[in-house]
Amino acid sequence: MGLTKTYKDGSTPVVAIIGSGFSGLCAAIRIQTQLNISTFTIFELEPDIGGTWWSNTYPGCACDVKAHNYAFSFEPNYNWSCNYAPQPEIWDYLRNTARKYRLYEKIQFRTEITHVAWHEGRQKWVLDHVNLNNGEQGQTEADIVFSGMGPLRIPQIPKEFENFEGPKWHTAQWNHAYDLTNKRVAVVGSGASAIQVVPSIVKKVKSLDYYQRTASYIVPRRNATYSALWKWIFRSVPFVHFIYYKLLYWSSEFTVAAFSSKMKDLIPRKVMTLMAWFFCYVQVRDKVLRKKLTPTYDMGCRRIVVSSNYYPALTRKNVSVHTEPIVGIKAQTLRLRDGSEQEVDALILATGFHVQDIFPKGFMVGKEGQCINKVFGKNPHTYYGLTCPETPNLFFLLGPNTGLGHNSILFMVEAQVEYAIKAISYMMEKNLSSIQVTKEACKEFIDELDERMKGMVWSSTCKSWYQNDEGRVTALWWSSCSHYWWRLRSFHPKRFVGVKRI
Repeated sequence: MGLTKTYKDGSTPVVAIIGSGFSGLCAAIRIQTQLNISTFTIFELEPDIGGTWWSNTYPGCACDVKAHNYAFSFEPNYNWSCNYAPQPEIWDYLRNTARKYRLYEKIQFRTEITHVAWHEGRQKWVLDHVNLNNGEQGQTEADIVFSGMGPLRIPQIPKEFENFEGPKWHTAQWNHAYDLTNKRVAVVGSGASAIQVVPSIVKKVKSLDYYQRTASYIVPRRNATYSALWKWIFRSVPFVHFIYYKLLYWSSEFTVAAFSSKMKDLIPRKVMTLMAWFFCYVQVRDKVLRKKLTPTYDMGCRRIVVSSNYYPALTRKNVSVHTEPIVGIKAQTLRLRDGSEQEVDALILATGFHVQDIFPKGFMVGKEGQCINKVFGKNPHTYYGLTCPETPNLFFLLGPNTGLGHNSILFMVEAQVEYAIKAISYMMEKNLSSIQVTKEACKEFIDELDERMKGMVWSSTCKSWYQNDEGRVTALWWSSCSHYWWRLRSFHPKRFVGVKRI
């Protein structure tokens, strides 16, 4: 059965899309191509599209998912230069895709959404916004809202580093005007960003003090390049790219068993752990350094990082790896718990993002005047991370419990957008002004989610950004991408309630 693309009077809903990263662009493209909806506006805080791929421009910035899986399935890119695409290529891909679908004319750049509120009487969302170029304030009403703001957007900058008096910046706010050549540089953090930054700057700096709180599991990054011939084959020979795309997808899907803590999945988990340990053993011959770089938690509990130049960078003579916590900062000197001090010229913070802070307090107000930040608290309750009872006609893209540890997140985005499209089509078919998921459906999903998470390594005692302060996993989906798609392959009208249009 086909999709219903208009209301009975021929009208279509007005759609507001917050953010123009992968999620926002996917929503915009698919409502155009699947529902023929042109009545939409994209609100973007920055001066150009890209989301995290616009803001993160640090040296070495690249994707840790195979490039041919890091593109929309409906808009393949045959021209990736290598297995793991660098940031400039990903940003170019997004801009070219936006131009192809004529999205630039639909985007209001440098526009900050300051407040989003549901008005029951009008059955609409009201979005307050401000133009950051001139300070002009405005208001937009929308029938449907897609929240595509993304979880990795607000840099986490610990307050103790405010006392540092020299140049300092977060990796997501890279200072390209500062020349690191022959400088004494400190890098704080040991996650994916730091693991990409350190090898990219280590040869130019005079010294690099690397502050690691928790070691990461590292696996080899086999970053082969694609020749002109391969690009031609992908573009011109039928089915070759499709088969290659599917092979990459399924090879990643099968690794999800390594994140299970159940006995039946012990072998794949131990094999991956052994591979990571052996990789570290081969690349780091110094026993003291290798001990510092060897994780003491179960593999997969924290993000697994792909890199082949990280360990060699840390073995260079101008690098010092510190595992003692920083307890004080005076001027440009960092003091550690063991009493040692390091004076540096510049401080780089690879300290992650506020993943758990989904919305600022008071930013989004749903049904009956309920603040969504307060309703969610530390334990957001949603229906497959996509919507909740307090937010009719609003779809979270990459919302709670939809992140991944094993495959391309774009597959999840597409599955969510396709489900939202089916929901919007159902609204038009049944002549509804709004639909909202029931509390019972959300509870059923959350109860199953919590039970399933007990069998995954992310629920172990190690602390990561996957968990909230109480140790509950709120960032990740518990199974494979295919399982998520299967659950959302059809719209579930019995789990929603609707309001008829007047």
